[in-house]
Amino acid sequence: MELIHLFNDMIMKTKILSICSIAVLAIALMSACSDVVKYQDGVEDLFHNDGAPAIAAVYDAMPDADQSTPINVAVLKQFIRVQGQNLSHPKRVVINGIDVDVRQIYAESNSSWIRIPRVVPEMETGKLEYETEQGKAVVDFNVTIPHLELEGLENEFVLQGNEVRVKGDFFDLYEFNDTTDASTASITITNEAAGYREVIKTDSCTESYTGIIIPEDCPDNSLITFSWVEKGENFSKTIPYRMTDQLMFGDFSGDLGWWNDWGKSLVTTGGNGGPEYLGFGFLRVTGTFAAWDWNSTGFGCNWRWKDAAEHPENYVMKFEVWTNSNNPYYSYGDNGLNGAQNGGYCLTLNGGDPRRQYDPISEFGITNTYGHWMTVAMPLNSMFDENHQLPLEEAWVSLEFVLQPNPVDGESPWTVDHAWGQFRIEPKQY
Repeated sequence: MELIHLFNDMIMKTKILSICSIAVLAIALMSACSDVVKYQDGVEDLFHNDGAPAIAAVYDAMPDADQSTPINVAVLKQFIRVQGQNLSHPKRVVINGIDVDVRQIYAESNSSWIRIPRVVPEMETGKLEYETEQGKAVVDFNVTIPHLELEGLENEFVLQGNEVRVKGDFFDLYEFNDTTDASTASITITNEAAGYREVIKTDSCTESYTGIIIPEDCPDNSLITFSWVEKGENFSKTIPYRMTDQLMFGDFSGDLGWWNDWGKSLVTTGGNGGPEYLGFGFLRVTGTFAAWDWNSTGFGCNWRWKDAAEHPENYVMKFEVWTNSNNPYYSYGDNGLNGAQNGGYCLTLNGGDPRRQYDPISEFGITNTYGHWMTVAMPLNSMFDENHQLPLEEAWVSLEFVLQPNPVDGESPWTVDHAWGQFRIEPKQY
């Protein structure tokens, strides 16, 4: 009886607990008191079933969602609330062909809270099936199954023999975490000019991280093709690796037509706690710069990308960026991508006006690279204006590089330690 009193007290207190707290508490007590069938007068039995389950509606139970409007479609890992009758003690729950671990469900007589598993079903049913010892209820309910998202390598110029993160999502859902030959997913690195082809596996593949190791003998200018199956249909996407033959300025040696000595002084190959050397010289900007001070340089090359000049909408200018862990990027605030776009870092091709702002936080979601190189890509047609078109034949084209601190408070200086390297022109898709 003391255990029953304790259980009743706990139930009365659940009204002031969060849903997650209720789930943890009730599941534990239900396990200990599963044979309790009688309660003191005046205490409501939240877990009593009078018959077969019945589902009245399903709601989004995520904290920031509208939890009053019924839904009939959800996504993987969404938290939902099933409203109805006789829902406690679920025996089996299947959502759109996905079996839910009932041990992870918190269920009362009139409500049941369920997290949809991150699993792709073998066969989608479009139904929510809810079964207890006393019967079964079935209603129409779908779960949207996401397509695999593949952006590219986090650092396209990573050196051979190293692991690199693959940017994207849902790799684990499509068997890239399967290292057997029976997997429907595959990764192939090829370089036709070098007669090179190598099949590799993911080195790590979880919900939040997918990484591959570039083979030590992999040539530069190779292509990596990911292949997988979605709902019986074959998909593939090819991404580039170390496109050294598309570099605009090489290793910053030779006559690049430097505008001033400040630009020349930025060129380095590493050292002093700086970035890893990836085979080419790069620009490293260090020091403290006053608010709105103008710091600019420029350099150039002979333009040799005719198709990019004719169809700039199909191309990007790529480069790698690096920040010292102690010197993250500064926020541009209202001067950033969604505001006036004044100051900050600017990169502009062929004298375009206005200058093209590089806003790492707002545009690319990069606040700090923590001492690692990361690849970014700017749409080529955003790098110049209609009065400064790119040449269709080989001709000199400059790249202007500007640092003008644009502090949110309007007056604080910037202390930076940032690097830039491997400027190149590439197609958006291979």
